[in-house]
Amino acid sequence: MLESLIAKVKEHFPNRKRSCLKNILLLSLCLLHKETVNLNKLKKSVNLFIKGNSQVDSNYKRLIRIFDDYSRSHLWIELLRYVFQLLRLRTTHLIIDGTSWKRGKRWFHYMTLSVVYQGVSIPIYWKDISKHGHSNVYERICLMKRALKHYNLAGKILLADREYIGKEWFNYLIDSQVDFIIRIKKTDYKGLINQSTGLSHKSMTKKVVKSKVHQKAISKLIEIQGMRLQFVVVKNPKNDKKDPVIYLLTNLIELSAKSVAQDYCVRTKIEQCFKHLKSNGFDLEQLNLRTKSRCRLLMAITIFTYVLSINEGLKTYKQVPDKIYADGSIEKVKSIFRHGSDLIANWCSDFKDFCHYVCSQIDEAISKYQSPLSILSSS
Repeated sequence: MLESLIAKVKEHFPNRKRSCLKNILLLSLCLLHKETVNLNKLKKSVNLFIKGNSQVDSNYKRLIRIFDDYSRSHLWIELLRYVFQLLRLRTTHLIIDGTSWKRGKRWFHYMTLSVVYQGVSIPIYWKDISKHGHSNVYERICLMKRALKHYNLAGKILLADREYIGKEWFNYLIDSQVDFIIRIKKTDYKGLINQSTGLSHKSMTKKVVKSKVHQKAISKLIEIQGMRLQFVVVKNPKNDKKDPVIYLLTNLIELSAKSVAQDYCVRTKIEQCFKHLKSNGFDLEQLNLRTKSRCRLLMAITIFTYVLSINEGLKTYKQVPDKIYADGSIEKVKSIFRHGSDLIANWCSDFKDFCHYVCSQIDEAISKYQSPLSILSSS
């Protein structure tokens, strides 16, 4: 039974050995139950899911062999393509952002590109720039160039925070047919904004601050090195006294200021994603592999497991009860990710159950949707 399930998975990975796929699925199951990417901790759980009494050190060797043999291959992107079959990845929004931490003397900084799928941020490409502080224009363009080799992102709207600005960056996105809405600092391009026809930077800010309209937004057209852009000033929905207004730049000059502001609010979804990958999910900060290529493959296996959880969570999320907070706001008691991961972990107490679950989900998705991978490039 188990071998037939692995053989079914192998149909999607013709160039990979069954032993490789078996170990990756085993690692994914361990991630779901133990909620950490630290292989030293995961090795202790292997015997819980497969028959036998192998030594803990042998389990570690089994897990690490995946990275010894395949970290320099394209297996990581193949895993993403496989699990994305669960999702109808027709999306309008992309988000780029980074998350960083220090482990020992080493800095991890994962600059991550994600899609927004049914209100959830799902990473599709990333690069560890291994430093403390912001990315530069070269690093961003390099990330996008590589992502565009695997995904069709033309016509999508990229959302980004204040770090991701620059004339060369804006030009690159426009040339790549990727639209953008990017937050800027109060002082960015202020001279050019004041030179353009219409209200001054200061007058626009005052008008928004004084307005009693929630999330009031106004805009004007400006030009930066031949690029026609829309500058938008919007009241901060968080009612932040330090930042009462938010400044945005977009190449979507036909879009209303209100629509630009509403679209930008979607950017916070990637912060929730980082939370699930780190403190409230897979403890990514415990990453303990030496090379970038090994870390990249482990990240892909983590995203594989994350997507399984999101897909399952979305099916019955309406049934999750609400919680009313002191300020009157209402939210679900669990996130989509937590709901889904809990369900799978409860159903799949052994390895055979998990393999059967994965195969059944993929089969259902393929039979249900003829073209579920609309963001994947045909190249």
